[in-house]
Amino acid sequence: MGNDIKITEVGDGLFQFKFSMESQLNWVINNGPWSFDNHILLLRRWEKGMTVFSVKFLTVSIWVQVWGLPFDLIKEEVGRDIGKGIGRVIDVDSKAIASDQARFLRVRVEMPLDKPIRRWAPILSPEGDKVWVAFQYECLVGLCFRCGLLGHEAKACIDANGREGEESPYGD
Repeated sequence: MGNDIKITEVGDGLFQFKFSMESQLNWVINNGPWSFDNHILLLRRWEKGMTVFSVKFLTVSIWVQVWGLPFDLIKEEVGRDIGKGIGRVIDVDSKAIASDQARFLRVRVEMPLDKPIRRWAPILSPEGDKVWVAFQYECLVGLCFRCGLLGHEAKACIDANGREGEESPYGD
């Protein structure tokens, strides 16, 4: 990258990235989430008045695959509705839908970091039938398999509900 990007440490674990072109910044923001050393790299655009002490990372943008939908419900508007249950919808991957080969929906959401990830959810078909769909998160790192939050591993989890030796509700 050479002179295209400048990285400066501005606080404990806080770095400022300066790009020479807006298009580079947009590419990085739109193609995450990113990780470094098996830790999620949370990114935020600079806002006027932001300081080292005021910057907060409350969400992560991530692609979520929705599996188990009836084929007739693999539509953009359904993806937006389901995505709203996970977080703020940024985009629905319409290329996969248009291919007529879609086995799942892809929805990019801004997901809150203070809530556990959702593994599945019930949806209602137009006929009123309840269908359970499963969520798979793309490029997900730093997930605690005990409490479902991002940012720490199960061995560092302080979740009081988790008991030693119990099955982890989010996998192994």
